[in-house]
Amino acid sequence: MSLSPYRRAFSVRFSSRIMPSRTTHFRQIKRPLLTQNEQAFTGRSFRSFASTSALCRVGVQEMGHDAELFEYSSGRWIYNENLRLAQRRLIFNLAELMKAAADSINKPESDVKSIQKLAEGGFNRIFEITMRDETSVLARMPYPSTLPRRLAVASEVATMDFVRAHGVPTPRILGYAIGENPVGSEYILMEKLPGRTIGDAWFDLSEQQRLQILHDIVKLESKLFSIQLPASGSIYYARDLEPDTPRVEISGTDGQFCVGPYAELGWWYGKREKLEIDRGPHVDTLRALRAPAEKELTWIREHGKPRYPCRRQYREAFNYMKQDPIVHAESLQRYLHVAPHLIPTSPELNFPVLRHPDMQPNNIFISENYRVTSLIDWQHATALPTFLAAGIPNSFQNYGDAESRFFAPPRLPTNLDSLSERLTQRFNQQHWRALEEETDILRRRIFDHAGEPWEGVNTALQYDLVQVSQNWDKIVPLDNDGTAPTCPVSFTQEEAERIDALDDLHRDADGDVEKISELLGVASDGWTPEERFESAMSKLAEIREQALASVDDDPWLREMSERHWPFDDYDEDE
Repeated sequence: MSLSPYRRAFSVRFSSRIMPSRTTHFRQIKRPLLTQNEQAFTGRSFRSFASTSALCRVGVQEMGHDAELFEYSSGRWIYNENLRLAQRRLIFNLAELMKAAADSINKPESDVKSIQKLAEGGFNRIFEITMRDETSVLARMPYPSTLPRRLAVASEVATMDFVRAHGVPTPRILGYAIGENPVGSEYILMEKLPGRTIGDAWFDLSEQQRLQILHDIVKLESKLFSIQLPASGSIYYARDLEPDTPRVEISGTDGQFCVGPYAELGWWYGKREKLEIDRGPHVDTLRALRAPAEKELTWIREHGKPRYPCRRQYREAFNYMKQDPIVHAESLQRYLHVAPHLIPTSPELNFPVLRHPDMQPNNIFISENYRVTSLIDWQHATALPTFLAAGIPNSFQNYGDAESRFFAPPRLPTNLDSLSERLTQRFNQQHWRALEEETDILRRRIFDHAGEPWEGVNTALQYDLVQVSQNWDKIVPLDNDGTAPTCPVSFTQEEAERIDALDDLHRDADGDVEKISELLGVASDGWTPEERFESAMSKLAEIREQALASVDDDPWLREMSERHWPFDDYDEDE
């Protein structure tokens, strides 16, 4: 296949004039160093963060000038900006929110001095409400587009209280609302933490200070792994679930806490909240493995229709043709045949474990002496069997290299003792035993891809199925005669090579778009700080012009390239 138009423009015509030199440095964008999945599934990115400096402050005497508190004001998007802004528009009763904040710390409403927008991301907006004695309360409010309604807030509150009772530091919850209330929106009220995030501090820290932080993180994770949970799912206060909602009581909590339905976004996103499906909790490992794929099969039956890949850079690999969800359904059925064989024989690897859902630098607070003091943002947290929950957090690992993809043993560095994995081995044996499994990455990857909302691409799951078939004897235990049971899925050499080539094309396309995004100074969803927006749009216009000019000799390809340009507004459901 020929080079894509934007690759031609980027690598040939455009590189000499716009590409920065090796010594050029862009100012760091105030966003996470890494995020978990970018909550994009394939093409959409929801978890965007602004700086934690005050974005907008309104005093009690300025209540007529509060419109900006309801709108997103932390940056711009170079495409689909109107949609992103609409997703983040949150109208509520400001006076009632300030009253609720004052009530939460036993102060009269008249004590409220000001409210300021402190931060805003892809799912929530954070306000700081300050009293006349300078006491502060933080209000975390989900956007109307944040799913699941009720359960996301209910689970986050219960999870924070539950893990804090087990020695994991989280902000103290002062109050919350999950149903209709005078504020007109769900909300969580919590204490304001001292200190700063390691996202703000990391590049100023010494190696020893970084090692101390990693040590603290691993110790906190070991506390999470030591919590005995009866099922996979999300944690709730029993009082917050409807009477007919499935649940499993957590022993030793006097009936207060339970494991209920998964609050993770993929179970509710894109009309999935209306499906009548099994969302957990699951006491059986096989049900935990199968349910996400069954969810996607149900969605395909009820709502699936041919569509373009949401990640537009993938469309050229499919000759700009819509993809049929039936192909993905066939892969999901293959996964269901494989699923029983993914279960480890060791019972301890099947114990449900709760992990922090987004262990990235902006969610970890540290003190002045560089000790971890709190973990924030527990929204969408879930418990899964240990072998599925295991893994070094995205911000502290790299699974994108060829060695990881093909399970090649790494050469051990001389400073292994200082690395996160080594700390995990010392302080979190249960986690380490899961990481020791030779195919642990593949098991988690195929589980994740089988449960991801389908958005026009089936390649990742197909690639995983090929890898399972080729590494079958490493995945399943041998029979008594020393042979492995027959793999329930198979691929011809031609099929495997086609899928591998398609996966490579997707990776190359991702690399091209990533390079252009870095050049523009934008994030994976097109987000950029306000002060960079005009510059980014100017550079983008030049790149687009060069890209389209590079295919002037092919009218059809030029038309397709213009229609499916990765950085233009587009219909995300087409």
